Amino acid sequence: MGTPFITMQEPARLDYVPGQPADRQPHNVPKCFIDAMQVRNAVFVDEQKVPPENEFDQDDPRSCHWVVHASVSEVVQEERLDDQGNIIQPRRRSTRSVPVGTIRVVPFPHEPHPAPNGVYWNGVLTGRVADDGETIIPEEKKTGPTIKGHSLYTDRIPLMLRRDRATDLHDGREVYVKLGRLAVLPDYRGNALSKLLVRQALSWLRAHPDYFNAGAAELASYGVSSRCDGAAPYWDGLVCVHAQEAVVPLWERCGFRVDEGMGRWMEEGIWHVGMFMRLNLKKGE
Repeated sequence: MGTPFITMQEPARLDYVPGQPADRQPHNVPKCFIDAMQVRNAVFVDEQKVPPENEFDQDDPRSCHWVVHASVSEVVQEERLDDQGNIIQPRRRSTRSVPVGTIRVVPFPHEPHPAPNGVYWNGVLTGRVADDGETIIPEEKKTGPTIKGHSLYTDRIPLMLRRDRATDLHDGREVYVKLGRLAVLPDYRGNALSKLLVRQALSWLRAHPDYFNAGAAELASYGVSSRCDGAAPYWDGLVCVHAQEAVVPLWERCGFRVDEGMGRWMEEGIWHVGMFMRLNLKKGE
């Protein structure tokens, strides 16, 4: 593998069609995002068996995406020798860039923290894992408290109106950004590309602390608050990850801490935990 390089895609309209190969996507889908989905499909869909229609979601158009590319050298013409061992056709190689890893940053607001032991499918709570750790109890349809005419238990309630619960590392009110969809192709693991992508995303966040604060005053009207009560909500460096349990050590090496108060939950059959870190936006790290 040659020296990797990283490209970035800012929020954009995405007419991406799940399940379709890259060369059959609409022409207006940015190449960087198509590259990101190529990696995500290989890792999450092909390797982890997540349905393709679940992999592309409503957060993708409003997120920033990074893709790490590797330079790969391939033999396109083999060497040929004559009967005396003289080279009559030299070996020729071609170098091309291929996407091998990706990550995204999702701005606030977010869905409420997942329910402990909840079972989620395509972002919807479908049941809960019983105390035995195996039995799945289907989630009953609920009605009850409302806020501004919206049921607190329906997925139709706008994100900005949804209440959240406090956890060990989040007060339930402060806005945060979320890192996610971290993926590296199997053949390129072990080259610290995951850590490179995390560092790139965090460095960009430190350099652009106000990027997602546009329109924050609108959030204030819905009661979404920052650390400074009474002020328009703004991002103050809090970063969240919904991490697969198998890769928690990777996120810990990047500076994240497991939020025990958030509990664990299952997404597409894979156990996850919540993790947080805070960037120092004034002094850097």
